[in-house]
Amino acid sequence: MFPVWDCRHSLGVRLSLLLMACGGAIACGSAIAAAQDVPAQRVQVPRAIILPSAVVAGAQATLAVVDGAGRLVSGVAVEISGGAGTGAAGSPSEKVTTDSTGRATFLPPSGPGPLIAKIAGRKIAASSAVVSDKETLVPAGAAADASSLKVTSYPHVLAILDRFAIEGRGFRGTADSNHVFLGEQPCLVVASSPVSLVILPGLHIALGSITLRVRAGGSETGPMPVTGVLLDFSGPAEVPTAGAEGKLILRVHGTTDPLDVEVRNASPEIIQLLHGNLQRVGTSGGEQNIAPVEMKFLASGNYVVTARLVPADTPNPHGAN
Repeated sequence: MFPVWDCRHSLGVRLSLLLMACGGAIACGSAIAAAQDVPAQRVQVPRAIILPSAVVAGAQATLAVVDGAGRLVSGVAVEISGGAGTGAAGSPSEKVTTDSTGRATFLPPSGPGPLIAKIAGRKIAASSAVVSDKETLVPAGAAADASSLKVTSYPHVLAILDRFAIEGRGFRGTADSNHVFLGEQPCLVVASSPVSLVILPGLHIALGSITLRVRAGGSETGPMPVTGVLLDFSGPAEVPTAGAEGKLILRVHGTTDPLDVEVRNASPEIIQLLHGNLQRVGTSGGEQNIAPVEMKFLASGNYVVTARLVPADTPNPHGAN
């Protein structure tokens, strides 16, 4: 559901932005209020599992595990269960371990139903749907047939530091067998199935009007118009004290259109967002394109505030039947 960046801000330290590639499932957003330096060496602790939004029964798929900074984590054992007959007498679970890239391929159950992935010993889980649709699978010998690859929905506005999903058919279950480009720049496919891809753009992606292309198995679809944006925060320059109120300013770079953004306070013991620790804000649009977020300091300490675009998938005319 979301990517996560590990960002810190100390009471009495000016707010700044820590930009890190991510791809999460405890997922947060593409803007994070931060301040203190993050230690160069730190143990990667699994924080979230990323699954494609849907997988095809009996067809290979790829998942990923990320830490609190949104980095892919290797060597994590994930247990997968679900599909038809989930339960005490349901389909047996499968255990996979993420490789050096932080991803793992797995085989979904042979029947439709819910799919659950979890990390043993941790309260970390993610869910997806197992679907049964023979039309989603590419028949043998059809790899070079352009009609075998279709994108049916994708976000028209995407944050370059946040993962996004596209839906369609003809994708490959092994993530690296799918190639996604924004402009001419390649993106990282972090999770995949024949009907869904989860993609992380990155700081190398241009802001503003760009195009999305997808290539898999010799077929390509696109270009599809999208807008790349960057979200960031700025905060009070003065040293805050416990009990003081102030504002974070969320700013959108890359578009003058107003956007809906979800803001989440991950440190409610340190700060309070006055209109809710999970809230949706609308940016102003225009050259500044900002949204103020009112806050109150409760105590000294590090805190994390994240922001991510509210998803708005739009039907895609490219490759539509």
